[in-house]
Amino acid sequence: MPDWSYRTFIRPVLLGLHPERARRIAVGALSRFGNNWIGRVLIDFLGHMRADGRLARQFAGCSFPGPVGIGSVLDPEGRALNTFGSFGCGFLVIGPIAEKTCRPVDWEVDVSASRIMHRGAEPTVSVEEAATALSNRVHLEVPVFARMETVNVEMIRRIAPFVAGLIIPHSDISCLEEIQTIFRGMILVAVPKTQEECADCADGVWMDRCGEISIGKVQKIRSALGDKIIVCSGITSPVQAREFLECGASLVCVEAGLALSGPGLVKRTNEALLSLLPAPPPPPLTLDAARMSWFWSLMLGIAMIAGGIIAVALSAGRVILPYDEALCGIPRSAFAEINPRLLPFMAHDRMTLAGTMLSIGILYTAIAWCAVRRGQHWAKNALVLSSGSGFFSFFLFLGFGYFDPFHAFITAVVVQLVFFALYAPLGESHPPLVADWHETPEWRRGQWGQLLFILMGVGLCGAGLVISYVGCTSVFVGTDLEFLQITAAKALVGTDKLIPLIAHDRASLGGMLISNGIIIWLAAQWGIRAGARWLWNAFAMAGNAAFATAVGVHIAVGYTSWLHLVPALVAWIFWNTALALTRGWMCRSVVLQ
Repeated sequence: MPDWSYRTFIRPVLLGLHPERARRIAVGALSRFGNNWIGRVLIDFLGHMRADGRLARQFAGCSFPGPVGIGSVLDPEGRALNTFGSFGCGFLVIGPIAEKTCRPVDWEVDVSASRIMHRGAEPTVSVEEAATALSNRVHLEVPVFARMETVNVEMIRRIAPFVAGLIIPHSDISCLEEIQTIFRGMILVAVPKTQEECADCADGVWMDRCGEISIGKVQKIRSALGDKIIVCSGITSPVQAREFLECGASLVCVEAGLALSGPGLVKRTNEALLSLLPAPPPPPLTLDAARMSWFWSLMLGIAMIAGGIIAVALSAGRVILPYDEALCGIPRSAFAEINPRLLPFMAHDRMTLAGTMLSIGILYTAIAWCAVRRGQHWAKNALVLSSGSGFFSFFLFLGFGYFDPFHAFITAVVVQLVFFALYAPLGESHPPLVADWHETPEWRRGQWGQLLFILMGVGLCGAGLVISYVGCTSVFVGTDLEFLQITAAKALVGTDKLIPLIAHDRASLGGMLISNGIIIWLAAQWGIRAGARWLWNAFAMAGNAAFATAVGVHIAVGYTSWLHLVPALVAWIFWNTALALTRGWMCRSVVLQ
């Protein structure tokens, strides 16, 4: 559940349900995702949320992937540990663990105060249920803490093999030495908000529900204990996490913020903290650049732009090339004799293909220069997946039986650039320059715009698949036959040589639409963030160039069937709506701290 889906339509639905029912639905869905490898791969694909290695922390002799953990309020049973472990967190918490399970039937959700509180007794999970959940962990790479309701030697023995640390109540601090004899991991003492004593004999202090505790108290305990504090509070924004870390906490923990702000809260906090690190200068454009992935990605983008410009010029003029005439055995002058609308029809396909190539080239060039050059792994993955799909679309000739040697030559050249971009090193990753420290109205509007861009990318992939299928099978759709003023493809003279040529154009267009859809989809899903003005500009240029070319050629040749043209016009409107919704967020250059 990335923020662009959670904050747009999932969160309003869940907040409209009874809180306990909403919690069960959400945790149940997350547990199903995390308990099978397909779900875990999907989570990584959707979010790219793993913590950057530069955020790793050491605490009490244990290594943590990041400074932000996830508490146990939403999932005390630990059913979704495998899923939460993929959210980029540094640690997880399960519990409170007691002899018996106690689940409250009612909760208080205060959205304005960013707080979720249980009514009545605190929810607990039995030691057996907790041990079962912990033993079902799969490839969980983050430490897990067990929060104990009370100290019980047998309970600790049962849970000890599965956790890196225990969180014990301050009231049981007298049992600390006994616990240390049976548990070799970290032992943290939960300090209640009214407690002023510091458990200096433990490995650290767990400050629970610190939304009500002042920064001053954290600083006071820091001065007494040093670097031994984990703060668990009502953190709902990255700026709150930063404040606790700056005032003395070693690690922080989010709980209700995952439900109220969004599942991407940990990732946003990690990226915001990364933005505080100094950024190395971007690599210069020298001969050494040819050893890096971004250089070949840039060459790929420039090649696509050049190919698109050439295709626009040819489609607006000659349309049919000499090798087309040779391969189909029909001179260009004979096309008008076969059907006076045939050349305009082919021009509309080829001009649309040219606009799609321009769109791909603009996006490839921008992503290569502004993201791959700065070591962003999402950008390299997006480029390789998109360009790879374009390469495989060449083999659609098997469906329409038309081998285009020029197309084959271009594909052979482009695929070399793709392989160089894939296998060349990425380079050092640069931290983001602008971070989402606060949940601003621009950010909330931007989630809707991001969702629209992703849907547009997926829609283009679907349209490309349909057009490719049509090109490999029936070739024409109903509106095509209406424009050509024929009732069936066989009405065209010389169809045994002409139809494969038209089918080749259609299948090529379908393949390019798939490639374009993938780069839009993945760039929107992984690359949209605060301050990504370069990506917003690329979307604005690439999308409007493609839509203007496609719609303009339809009007120019007179192919204005509403059934055929309306989808493109509606998509164009949606595209610019997405641009308007994301502009304030993506084009922000001021760091709001």
